[in-house]
Amino acid sequence: MTTAEPELVTVPIPPRVPTERIVDVAERQPTLAESSVPRLRLFGQLPGHDFRGLHVHGTLGAGGMGQAFLASHRVLRVPLVVKTFQSATPVQIFREAHLAARVSSSRVVGVLDAGVEDGVPFVVQRYVDGIDLEELLYRQRASGLRLPVDFVCRLMLDTAEGLRAIHQAGVIHRDVKPANLFLGGDGTAFVGDFGIAMEVLDADADDRVVGTPQFMAPEQWMRGTIDARADLYALGATSHLLATNTPPFQGDTPVALGMAHVYQAYVPPAPRDPREAYLFAVVQRMLAKRPDDRYASADAVVRALEVVAQPGERLLTHHPDRATVGPLTLELVVGDLATEEADVIVCAANTRFDGDGGVAASLQRAGGDEIAAEARAQRPDGAAMGDVVWSGAGALKAKHVAHAVAAVEGAVCLQRCVLRALLGAEARKARSVALPALGTGIGEVPMAQAAKLMLESFRTFAWMHPASVRSLRVVLLREHDRDCWREVLRAM
Repeated sequence: MTTAEPELVTVPIPPRVPTERIVDVAERQPTLAESSVPRLRLFGQLPGHDFRGLHVHGTLGAGGMGQAFLASHRVLRVPLVVKTFQSATPVQIFREAHLAARVSSSRVVGVLDAGVEDGVPFVVQRYVDGIDLEELLYRQRASGLRLPVDFVCRLMLDTAEGLRAIHQAGVIHRDVKPANLFLGGDGTAFVGDFGIAMEVLDADADDRVVGTPQFMAPEQWMRGTIDARADLYALGATSHLLATNTPPFQGDTPVALGMAHVYQAYVPPAPRDPREAYLFAVVQRMLAKRPDDRYASADAVVRALEVVAQPGERLLTHHPDRATVGPLTLELVVGDLATEEADVIVCAANTRFDGDGGVAASLQRAGGDEIAAEARAQRPDGAAMGDVVWSGAGALKAKHVAHAVAAVEGAVCLQRCVLRALLGAEARKARSVALPALGTGIGEVPMAQAAKLMLESFRTFAWMHPASVRSLRVVLLREHDRDCWREVLRAM
């Protein structure tokens, strides 16, 4: 999850590039550089340090406003996100934190703490172990695939449930889009980033053009009165994009795009089956030009989507060590990952790719030093938690190695890594993937927890209906480890 500063858009953002917000220049808040607030002395140096009782492990992302770090609570040992800001006023940031904190929902990324440290505002929020939907779209496009309608319906249902809670808390999000929606490894979607959210009571007082062009409702472009139905319009635009890989309206300039949103009628694509026809009928109503012609509330959208939403793919156990999930076969084996034959071998890496012990050292000994050297060449300054860096396989019986930085001292990016590794394997047309029990070595993740998180991620990936990947093999070091995986597999 990264921070992104609202910026003036002068050209449309290409589909493969993260979309930006727009804000009227005349209405912008002063930046920290324009204020008297001093810069945080530890800014950019937090990894490896403690921050207000949290141990910071690495950078999750960076943007114009600041940086986001993965941290863990020293006592509870749960992962959290710390955001530090360098180009926004504390009032602006704390308004965002306040609005997010007062929303109580399992479908919304919660804010846990906020304040000023060494002169710079910070926010601590819940960590979603997964990827945002913009990244998911990018990776699906790279594989030439579209998301299945069942998967899109479930993502949008979760998002609508999050918006229902947000609106019931008296908040309008104003920036619903794939980059602000997060997919957990268990297949659940969450609403995050309240950067331009506003109080319902303030809707008439804000006449700025604020939002992300591809998802802004006509009334936002026309500087009209904004209410919760603007978020439903953005949800409709997001749904269309997720289902088709293209936005519902296009324009060569922001003005042209705005004109399309205001005047061009939405024409749903030809459906491939009745379920898709129903989804696009829901999308068409959400994209109505007049707010009164849309659904009256997010709760109404929830009820509409519940009609077609289905549970995800099931793990079907055919043998204590073998199962199927959607188009995938899963096998549990005891052995040496370095001797496995697979198109992709996933390596449990650290942030430096130095092969210091465990699975990484074993693969480096068998495959050659060039495997780690290639990974380091791509990330000479080291990787962030949750990153997956690809290299050749050297002398290993594989085509590719995916170096996954999954966990450190109980701070877990395990499902993010599994999803990225599997989506990357699909983009490389791989048929088979061999994985260790990620995070269970120096990452200090309990074996049963790793099994649950990885199996959930396998199930979520299978729900995307991959076209190439067919075989997943989990390679465990000891028979005791396999017994643990068998038990978790049976329970799922």
